[in-house]
Amino acid sequence: MRKFLLFLSLLFIFVTSCDPDRNHSANKQKDVLVPVYTSNTSGIKTISAVAARPTVNAGKIYVLGNLIYQVEEDSGIHVINYSNPTAPQKLGFIRSFLCKELAVKNGLIYTNNFSDLVVIDATNINNVREIARTASVFPDLALQYPSKPHRFTTVYFECPDPEKGIIIGWELKHDMQVKCWR
Repeated sequence: MRKFLLFLSLLFIFVTSCDPDRNHSANKQKDVLVPVYTSNTSGIKTISAVAARPTVNAGKIYVLGNLIYQVEEDSGIHVINYSNPTAPQKLGFIRSFLCKELAVKNGLIYTNNFSDLVVIDATNINNVREIARTASVFPDLALQYPSKPHRFTTVYFECPDPEKGIIIGWELKHDMQVKCWR
């Protein structure tokens, strides 16, 4: 019984000591991510093909034949020809705001654009076009928060305000009062 109580005591100490900043005091000054807003919803909902660009925030991939479709987190999809695996070529980029997922079938790309499900005809990478849209299929994507670099990392940010528009990015500000964290 003593060993069991000792074990529980040690476990309690270990669990409560994992987060060095568990109080998250709202009065503390910290580096805080501040949302950048837009009210231009038509610009956000525009699907378009643009020139290939460097990968910055790589996401999931989908392979079909000699093509790789790679999500660029929150901004779109890279289209890459890897018929020569030692020298893959980026063919273009498809803009889709807040893109997180994709699937491809019969030349059609199924992905998200903000919180909507969109179907994109990508048979001609230089002339992609949206052929279907279903609004608000992914409502959780409308609730935007900054991403966490690691599961055990605390991210401090200014609480989003939907009245100000849609969040299109985050800026780091120094020595601000903490209001939200995750």
